[in-house]
Amino acid sequence: MLTRIITAIVALCVFVPICIFSDTIILEIAMAVLNVVAVWEIWHCVRGDDREDMTRYIGSFWLYLPVVLSAAVLVFVPRIFSWSTDPLVIDNAFQANRNAMYLVFMVFFCLMMYIFAVVVFSKGKIAITNAAVMLMMSLYVTTAFVSILCLRNEPNGAALFLLPFIGAWVSDTFAYFTGRLLGKHKLIPEVSPKKTVEGAVGGVVFTAVGFLVFGLIVSQGNASPNYILLTVSGAVVSVISQIGDLIASVVKRHYGIKDYGKLFPGHGGVLDRFDSVMATAPVLYMLLRLFPNMFM
Repeated sequence: MLTRIITAIVALCVFVPICIFSDTIILEIAMAVLNVVAVWEIWHCVRGDDREDMTRYIGSFWLYLPVVLSAAVLVFVPRIFSWSTDPLVIDNAFQANRNAMYLVFMVFFCLMMYIFAVVVFSKGKIAITNAAVMLMMSLYVTTAFVSILCLRNEPNGAALFLLPFIGAWVSDTFAYFTGRLLGKHKLIPEVSPKKTVEGAVGGVVFTAVGFLVFGLIVSQGNASPNYILLTVSGAVVSVISQIGDLIASVVKRHYGIKDYGKLFPGHGGVLDRFDSVMATAPVLYMLLRLFPNMFM
């Protein structure tokens, strides 16, 4: 427990300055580091520690170097496209972010063709299922971190990009405590034995309230949030956050590991700590595009 607390304090001391200077390239560098580490954790998860187990063989790490390099570079794309637009104009921000997302998916299409070609020419040595998991999860985490940066590019982005973190962490925290106090019915014990239905409902309720409170706070500045849409979005984000947590658990359970990594002592790796954030960021960005008046 002490290790977890110390790690949380250190992480907070790093996270706060990044938020303060989020309008600089520091945010992109931080997201790039997390993205690269997450992709490495996926590779290590699929490959495993037993080099003799050929059912887990997916080739050498060098084979996936293009995926890692793409993870490092693609997070800078939203800022590059935003240089040619006025960040205070919604349509311009939308165009820049749309082009960034297009490029992400085009790059990953090329990576997909490359990796599947390697699988084909490996003549059965590399299982296509393992390669597919590696590619799918890499796209999943990269899209998430790029979405965070797209949110930052939006008008009022200094507040918007915090929502994936707030939503995921409020949901996780209150789902845990509600489950501890009131939990009686297991949610999906085959995937996560400790999660309860009551905890899940508590997470949804408190996240909706948390988004409403966040809207009230930022409305003291230049933002004009739609409180109804923001509250409903909080509930949706909590559901997605918990699904993201369960997705990470399913993959870990499938490959028989406890944690994805050790970057955060007591908490695990990037995928352990940010699994819910990765699920919520793209959804929040899509909600913002569907309901642009949610946060003006």
